[in-house]
Amino acid sequence: MSKSVAFLAAIATRRSNYAITNKCSVPEETLETIVKDAVKHTPTSFNHQASRAVLVTGAANTKLWSLVSGSVLQGLEGDSKARNEARLAGLSGGYGSVIFFEDQAVLDAMSQKIPDYAKLFPIWSTNSTGMLQSNIWTAFTLEGLGASLQHYNQVSSEVDVGIREAFGLPASWVSTAIMPFGDPAAQPGDKAFGPIEERVRVFRE
Repeated sequence: MSKSVAFLAAIATRRSNYAITNKCSVPEETLETIVKDAVKHTPTSFNHQASRAVLVTGAANTKLWSLVSGSVLQGLEGDSKARNEARLAGLSGGYGSVIFFEDQAVLDAMSQKIPDYAKLFPIWSTNSTGMLQSNIWTAFTLEGLGASLQHYNQVSSEVDVGIREAFGLPASWVSTAIMPFGDPAAQPGDKAFGPIEERVRVFRE
């Protein structure tokens, strides 16, 4: 059996799960280790190490989603407000969240250090944060947790700024996503896939 089978099986298991509870069967120490190890070992271009993560649980998680909800719901009315309220209620009802960032100060420094690639560092930064998110998400899934990836911090600049202010984070930390998680209340339904032949091509000559 190929050594990659278990790795690919873990990737296949990772799914968006919005049905999460405020319980967590995984010890806090394990959660912290997963986040720290993923940040440490996820690759970055030229080893620039600009990726950042903040793990929040308990009252800190409540504070996060209160901030997000207050900003997102502001000005909404009718069906739109009701839909967003229902969605946010589910996301905020989890056990905790991981907030992802890229440190713009590090990326600016790398752009100055290697000016020929200055325009490429934002692209590479996006690659890195995506890999980090997937790594933590997959690890959480292997521990039996449900999680999803949310981008309210990019929809509203107030959320981005508010998160930094609420948790005393550097102004150079630009948030890229929020991952709410918790023990699952239900499992995701079946996922449909289009023909893989339309998405992957192989050439041998």
